[in-house]
Amino acid sequence: MGIGGSVSDSTLRIDHLSKTFPGQRALHDVSIEVGKGEVHALVGQNGSGKSTLIKILAGYHQPDDGGEAWVDGAPLALGDGQAAASAGIRFVHQDLGLVGSISAVENIALGAGYRTGPMRKIRWRDEVRRTKAALERLGLAAVDVRAPVSTLAPSQRTGVAIARALVGWEDGASLLVLDEPTATLPGDDVHRLFEVIHRLKDNGVSILYVSHHLDEVFELADKVTVLRDGKLVATVPVRSLDHLGLVEMIIGHRLETTTATEAIEGAEAILDIRGMHGGTVRHLDLTVGRGEIVGIAGITGSGREHVLALIAGQIPRAAGSVVLDGVELANYQPRQAIDRGVAFVPAERAVRGAIGPMSVRENLTITGLRRHFHRGVLSRRRELDETHGWIDRLSIKTSSSEAAIGSLSGGNQQKVMFGKALRLQPKLLLLDEPTQGIDVGAKEQIHRLVDEAAADGVATIVASTDTDELVRLCHRVVIMSNGHVSATLLGDHIATDRIEHIQLQGSRRAS
Repeated sequence: MGIGGSVSDSTLRIDHLSKTFPGQRALHDVSIEVGKGEVHALVGQNGSGKSTLIKILAGYHQPDDGGEAWVDGAPLALGDGQAAASAGIRFVHQDLGLVGSISAVENIALGAGYRTGPMRKIRWRDEVRRTKAALERLGLAAVDVRAPVSTLAPSQRTGVAIARALVGWEDGASLLVLDEPTATLPGDDVHRLFEVIHRLKDNGVSILYVSHHLDEVFELADKVTVLRDGKLVATVPVRSLDHLGLVEMIIGHRLETTTATEAIEGAEAILDIRGMHGGTVRHLDLTVGRGEIVGIAGITGSGREHVLALIAGQIPRAAGSVVLDGVELANYQPRQAIDRGVAFVPAERAVRGAIGPMSVRENLTITGLRRHFHRGVLSRRRELDETHGWIDRLSIKTSSSEAAIGSLSGGNQQKVMFGKALRLQPKLLLLDEPTQGIDVGAKEQIHRLVDEAAADGVATIVASTDTDELVRLCHRVVIMSNGHVSATLLGDHIATDRIEHIQLQGSRRAS
């Protein structure tokens, strides 16, 4: 046995799990044990093996020979999805797998099967009752079960996915696997999800919790297992760790910490926004200087989520002007914004940034191929030379420039998105949730790229729900509430607790 104790003492136990892909050892002799009624966190950088372990457990990948597993003391066939389901293992993945155009009732029935009566007619009243009961057990009685799930709040959608996974859990579910459940949730919705998790734990459900957000590990988990480069680093009680110690276990070395950047005084203003109105933004005046990094903070609905898209021409402005380096940007004209020197790295890279089936090369160069044309013909050699240059500069881990970007880890995909933006040599860099869903090592690298761009004179705006990120990067932080600027923090006044307090209070006082 790879770990101590009897297999019957745990909900899930895996011993000596390995997985080899062509040219890569993704997992090497990993053992993990999840106790009964325990929240067990699984953490590590992108590429550490977390996703591979979960996919083997779900039956998506077949493991190498030699690994063993048990659920509630009974042997489990690894790499067999049906065996996992029969053993009571349920999964909620980051993308949730919900159909947005149909209701919670129908989404849950798609997973659990429709209840039918005579002539196989669906018993809709029974379906509604089942859905409401499932959500009530999670403390989500207020969810409109008949509304399309796309209209629900993010935490409610996650709750529907959990309810679908746990329909009938009292009949034998043993382990719930939550894979990055808060990756796209705003702060308020994260706390609502935590309440659901605590309720499940109180009802005896064991939870394997995969997350890059280490604060969540300390708030929720009893134990944490750390993977690095496919190997087990340690499994320890969370109470025996602090945040810095866990970070150092994950990345394998001490982390250089950086505090708030000193405010830039007298920088030449390159961006001038006056009276901008659109989306959830009601009125915005903002200037940004060359080499300045300005943060945009605010809860969902504050206006934060639409500022960058309005500047970049991704969504239409109802009013106001945006002037970059003396030239007014046309309303709702993203191509013109790019031509004038705007580079936009959107949130939700899988939906709005990266083109999954296309290669790393194609994703990098798609925004500007004209430089590689010679006498009307695209020079593949020039394009490849540039691509390899960016791969080296950004330390992108990929088997080839021709590998599909979807095959890369989240952090490496985001580096490709940065390369795609920086190769345009922008005057203005717009970053929306630039490190969402990536590990601490990749996050550190991306922050350095932002620093380097600013040092080269690029004006940068960072919209982020990660207040620590804003403290780390920004010379100035603008906090929004109800579509307006409620406060502006400079230099040493940029602090996590101050940003969060103003966001929650909706204060209109400037620092």
